[in-house]
Formats: sequence, C-alpha cells, structure tokens
Amino acid sequence: MSLTACAGSGDFGRAKPNEFSFLKDVGGQISALVAPDGPSTDLPMTAEEIQLRVLAENINVQTAPERSVFDQLSLSEPVAHDEKSYYLLLRQKYAESGVALLNAFGNDVMRDVTMVDQISGLSIAVTGADALRLSLVSDAMAANRAAFSDAVDVILRVENNGEVIDHTVDLMAGRLKAYRTALEQAAFDIPERDLIAVIDEAVDMLDISVSNIREDAARHRAVRGELFARRSSDLPV
Repeated sequence: MSLTACAGSGDFGRAKPNEFSFLKDVGGQISALVAPDGPSTDLPMTAEEIQLRVLAENINVQTAPERSVFDQLSLSEPVAHDEKSYYLLLRQKYAESGVALLNAFGNDVMRDVTMVDQISGLSIAVTGADALRLSLVSDAMAANRAAFSDAVDVILRVENNGEVIDHTVDLMAGRLKAYRTALEQAAFDIPERDLIAVIDEAVDMLDISVSNIREDAARHRAVRGELFARRSSDLPV
C-alpha cells in the first residue's frame, strides 16, 4: 500500500474536507497579528516571519475540530512525558479499535509532515532576510555609520527568529522519536500490516522533513554567528 493511495480522500481511511483543514484558521491568526490592536513592535515583521510564528504555534495547537493526540498531550496538565506517552494515549483513546488507532496515528504523522515542510520553506525565506539585515548592520558598523547598540532591534529580531526555528527542530525531533516508538509497539499489538507499512513510510517522510529543517536551523545559526564573529574581531583582546 502506498501513501499516494490516500491522496484526495481522508488520510488513512478518514474523510476530511481538504488536505489542509487543520490550517483553516491560520489566515485569521495572521490577520490578528498584523491588526492595529494586535502586538506592536518597532521593527515590522515580514510576511514570512508572521507565517513562521503562526505555523510554529499550530504545530502544537490543532485548529481542526478534533485535536490530535499530541495536541492533547501538550494541552493537558503539565507532566513529564517520554517517547512512550504518545502511544499510551493512543491506546487509551482507541481501545476498542486497532484500525481507528492506526488511522489516527497516520493522520498525526502526515499532519506534521505538512506542517514541518511549510515551516522549512518559510525558514529559508526568513534566513535570507536576516542575512541581508545583518549584512547591512555589519557594513554600517564597519564604516562607523552605526554603533552596535543602534542595531539592537535587528539583532533581537534575528535572534528571536532563530529561537522559533530551533524550538521547532527540538520539538519535532522528540516527536519523531515518539512516533518511532509508537510504530514499533503498534506493529506488535495490531495485525494490520498494510496500515503499519503506510505509517512506516509516513514516518520516514517526517524524518526527512525534520532533517531538512535541522539544516535550515544550522544555516540560520551560521548567519547569526557571522555577524558576531566580525564584531568580535573588532574588539580589543
């Protein structure tokens, strides 16, 4: 069974309005961020910066009527979760149907693949904008046209962008580990080889997506480090 067999219909046997139903409220969230009564800042956000933050938040908070199991974990009382927590909650929620459990599992994985791929694309654009910002700051300081303190808003924005990307990497690395653990246990518990094989393929897709965004994070750190390396070379030893 191939992942392409699920295209156009509900993932893993579920009906759904469209492939991106879980993003149906993103437009409203973006409008709220840029609304006059929304958060104010001296340094305006680019469209990509706004979308990056909205999607990073939606990785944890599902906008569809039914929340994913991981959303339930993140919204429950704060307790210590390990990589087994996801599968244990799946077992509790779908105790009467192994097929329903696998359908929910597969939907969670494919949702994360879609979200991470979108965040990765946005992070590339954000990194490019930050590289330009820091290059202008560096050139201005080299020509004694600006002090480091004059560029503090730019520095803080670039650092915050990096924190958003790094947080997403850490979050998804842990989630990927939980999915691997759940897949291994589900293969023992539920005799549905075709569905298990489809989920295995989906988890491999997520692994690639997480590797891509990890590389994006490394590129952004390199951009940030370049400015500070240049600046530190100008300081007295």
